[in-house]
Amino acid sequence: MTSKVLLVNKFYAPTTGGIETAVNQYAHWYQEAGNDVTVLCCASERELSSRYESVEGIRLIRSASLGNLLSVPISFAFFWHFLRLALKADIVHINLQFPAASLALCLFAKLIRARTIVSYHCDVYRQRNLKRLTYFFDRHSIRNADIVITGSPALRQHSEVLGTIQRSMQTLPYSVDERYVRKCLEELPKVSIPEHFRQEGYLLFFGRLVTYKGTESLERAFRRLMAEGKEVNLLVFGIGPEEHRFRQLAREFPQRLHFVNAFVSDVDKYHLIRNCKVFLFPSVYYSEAFGITQLDAMACGRPIINCWLETGVNWVAPQGEGAFTLNPEDDAALAKLMHSAFTGRLDLEEAGMRGHQRFLELFSEDRVREQFGQIIASLARN
Repeated sequence: MTSKVLLVNKFYAPTTGGIETAVNQYAHWYQEAGNDVTVLCCASERELSSRYESVEGIRLIRSASLGNLLSVPISFAFFWHFLRLALKADIVHINLQFPAASLALCLFAKLIRARTIVSYHCDVYRQRNLKRLTYFFDRHSIRNADIVITGSPALRQHSEVLGTIQRSMQTLPYSVDERYVRKCLEELPKVSIPEHFRQEGYLLFFGRLVTYKGTESLERAFRRLMAEGKEVNLLVFGIGPEEHRFRQLAREFPQRLHFVNAFVSDVDKYHLIRNCKVFLFPSVYYSEAFGITQLDAMACGRPIINCWLETGVNWVAPQGEGAFTLNPEDDAALAKLMHSAFTGRLDLEEAGMRGHQRFLELFSEDRVREQFGQIIASLARN
């Protein structure tokens, strides 16, 4: 039986991020199951008119927005679109953190007859005053939803929001399609890196270059290694407000740090991961609730250096099962691990194999798609 599904998130492709990747998968999985899917999101920048689009065959409404305030889109049009679409839907599935979505669900709850699903992806680590208000609507939505989904058992246990709510919740991790990874690795990469990086090897750090990803800690660790005269090659690619750190490091240490100030293609990304010695994931705040890029590394059989955050980060890649884990913002420990990885003092191949096996058991797209289907089927049964 076909259901009309309204799938709601703050942003949608081509905006990149772990949550956007997961929501894109949800949209396709709903559609593959024969449902009529509409995705509702906000424009990622100032946009005075809403746009009706089709992205990879998915119907999309990108609500007009006045821009972003404290990383939150200001969109009055969103509430109008939400109400008119939710009134016609059989399933309303919202993804948090997105304050407008939980507020809309609370405001229009008595008018909506659809079954509701809340996917809770992460807590807020900044905006301490604002989150006192937004968490109220988040908790209300979670308490009253038919189904609540979290990305990991660790998020369920340690979340500021979920930890205060006594109700059943389903765990649905993020996933990566290993067949797609293999397909990318069969193609020739276009990105160029220094020849001595190819010969000597390199450590890899990539993604959105923002503070909570541990950019400051990584800079300090790298500078420590350079000051001590220890050799290490670091390759960084990405875009974000912290990119200035890596531009400066590349100017100061051009033989040891190569910076690509861009998001590279998937083909280039997976080749860079497969050929690195270790993937660096030194995120320092609990808002890093999962770390989907860890799955990219695990799918390629590469080990990870991560930090202990009491979130899904360490459930995805635990110490001894694909990762070497240290305390957040411990620059000396990070520098030591980086040098040990580069100079072959760690058993990187064993760690990579363990991580790949864990990926196959828990995070392959086929496995997670099956779990998603079971969750949606349970909604219909109930």
